[in-house]
Amino acid sequence: MTIPLRLAPTGYPTATPAALAVPTCRVHPVVRLALFIYVLSIPFEFPRRTIPLEIPTLTGLIYLVTTVLNPGLAFRRIPAAVFWFGLHLWVLAAVSIYMQIEQRDLAAKQFVLLVQLLLLMWTMYNLMADPRVVRGVLIAIVVACAVRAGLQVAGVGTSSYHVWTGGERVTAFGQNANLSAMILSAGLVTVLGLHTIRERWLPRFGLLALPLAAIMGWAIVQTGSRGGVICAAAGLAVFAFAGRTTRQRIRNGFLGLLALGVLIWGVSRSEVMRERFVAAAETGALAGRERIWPAALEMIQERPLFGWGLVDNQYEMGHRIAYKLPFRDMHNLFLEIFTNSGAVGAVPFLIGILLCVIAAWRARRGPLGVLPLAMAGAILIGTMSGTWIASKILWLALTIGLAAGAHWSTRSPADGGTV
Repeated sequence: MTIPLRLAPTGYPTATPAALAVPTCRVHPVVRLALFIYVLSIPFEFPRRTIPLEIPTLTGLIYLVTTVLNPGLAFRRIPAAVFWFGLHLWVLAAVSIYMQIEQRDLAAKQFVLLVQLLLLMWTMYNLMADPRVVRGVLIAIVVACAVRAGLQVAGVGTSSYHVWTGGERVTAFGQNANLSAMILSAGLVTVLGLHTIRERWLPRFGLLALPLAAIMGWAIVQTGSRGGVICAAAGLAVFAFAGRTTRQRIRNGFLGLLALGVLIWGVSRSEVMRERFVAAAETGALAGRERIWPAALEMIQERPLFGWGLVDNQYEMGHRIAYKLPFRDMHNLFLEIFTNSGAVGAVPFLIGILLCVIAAWRARRGPLGVLPLAMAGAILIGTMSGTWIASKILWLALTIGLAAGAHWSTRSPADGGTV
């Protein structure tokens, strides 16, 4: 039976014990497998590749194709956040066309990518009413980030470069070090967040949880990303609110503080991290952001309503700061939004973000606890020092928060059964 499309600000009713044991929305095995492969691929981008598409973009496309096997379920309801994000894209396209932007080919490519990310959010939101999908997605995040971190720590496919403050920044597969750190932060928060949850149907990594967290934490430190460390710390800090009883909150808060302490210790032992934080504190050196952000604010003041258009805003920034390349992004998600589509385009985007955060907050009393909130908070903090509007991990974190608030916002009984 096909259910008509309709806006769904709250989503499906929370699953009952019977729904946990026998899911009422059965996702086709092929669709589930394609979705898990997509999530597994997120940490494995290869900027220096021979194929035209990033691997996560390709696997995401394959997953979307498989949703034809479950069209009535995958596209069942349109969450309100997706509507607002879609409105932002409409404004962005209209502004760019009206302004007759110069970088049309690049803008078209980025716009198509943003449309794909919105479709991924829409379909994943619906599919995550199935506890098997929730379980598989969380396992995939941890496994993918653990493998990615392990390869980097082991020196497989790594690259490094010296920075003027001292030390070397390390990453793998030619990835941007800051993006790598943000993705690994999501894995770190997920594995520790699952360790605080007592729901039997959710994955737990037992004795492997802390070693996996340690590997991810060290890989984050290796990247030399100050923003990555801060977003990991923000996610870990949320665990102070985890738990339904005072005893649980004390235990989980201690776990978060312990992990945060180990992360800080790792930073203190890393020359590149230590010196970069010292440089930021003493000289205000923020890898060029100290020039980019004031210039972005000037651009917003000059065109406050409609901005400069998609991609053209980055070329305008490159010209203003006389960068070595003709373009430069804003290194901040919200400055990017306000400069490319102005306040008219930024408002619906901000509403979409707010709805996702509210949903993640509402989910804290459900079986997933504060995990969706910790992940969304960590990634959003990461976007304060990097644009990453087209990054898969940003939209995955927002989707998990949105779906958790809609489908899993009520506590499930302890005898809910194993899925």
